[in-house]
Amino acid sequence: MKEPLYSTALKESLNLAWNHKLLWLFGIFATLLGQMGILDILIKTGKAGSTFALYPNWLVLPKFIIKSLIQAINNGSEVLWVICLILIIVGLIIFFVFLAVVSQGAIIHSAAKYIKSRSNKMPDVGQAWHVGVEHFWRLFFINLLKKAIIILMAVMVGWATLSVLNSGQGVDVLVFFAIFLIASFIGFVLSFWSIYAAAYVVVEEFGLWKAIKSSWKLFTDHWLVSIEVALIILALNFILALIVLLGFFVLFFPTLVIWFISVMTVNIVLYNIGMFIGLVLFTGFIILLGSFFTVYTTTVWTYLFMKMHKKGIVSRILHTFYPKMK
Repeated sequence: MKEPLYSTALKESLNLAWNHKLLWLFGIFATLLGQMGILDILIKTGKAGSTFALYPNWLVLPKFIIKSLIQAINNGSEVLWVICLILIIVGLIIFFVFLAVVSQGAIIHSAAKYIKSRSNKMPDVGQAWHVGVEHFWRLFFINLLKKAIIILMAVMVGWATLSVLNSGQGVDVLVFFAIFLIASFIGFVLSFWSIYAAAYVVVEEFGLWKAIKSSWKLFTDHWLVSIEVALIILALNFILALIVLLGFFVLFFPTLVIWFISVMTVNIVLYNIGMFIGLVLFTGFIILLGSFFTVYTTTVWTYLFMKMHKKGIVSRILHTFYPKMK
């Protein structure tokens, strides 16, 4: 294929993500599911290799709830308050999971509509929301399966890490690297599979099982293309990190000025005000940038998915060495 497909995908996705800022609302919540790409898997696998990452942090929540209930029962009068707090926490978790999954479906739908229309007309946000709600359960189970396997891989890597720390033997080190590489490989494959499965559900209206099978076949047919695109997005993540760093210095400049004034006037109130302003500005910047990038990367994957399963895509690497491939 002579079409500059990757650059077209990046350009069109940027156009949608930048000009359709209402989608950033979906991006804020969809970010909770993790970024579409290998960086999310790399981060999770890397964290699992730390001393305290045998289990993901949220897995201690049931233990915390049970411990709180026992303490409340012993105290007698606090039982009702603890139960109310637990119900509020569980309710918020369910609420944000719902928003995240629906938002992911809404972004995929919006990207597909934009790509199919071949115009600058922006997709309807309300319709996108309803599509996300309609496909909630299928998208939920895809993400649940992905998270469950990632947790299993994290536990395995964490166990191997503790074995190395406790014994320090060469065999345990080899086992750690073997498990780490296997977990990373499974994570990479799982990341691509979940992207395509979600797209099959939303774009092609496939049932859950059909989407799972079709996404696996699509990945095996385009595994090298998937890796190439993932590496491009990984490079964009480094650019994003530089933007975050630049934003930190720019947005905290007013804080530094206020701090200087507070030191000169020996005013602790000004110091606290400066800290508050800096945190608010930088947090808002991170949220907006993250939501934009989630919309952008999701659109890139959706664009390439639609090309893959309709016409097929030849790897840029293979096309370089074998230009006659179609």
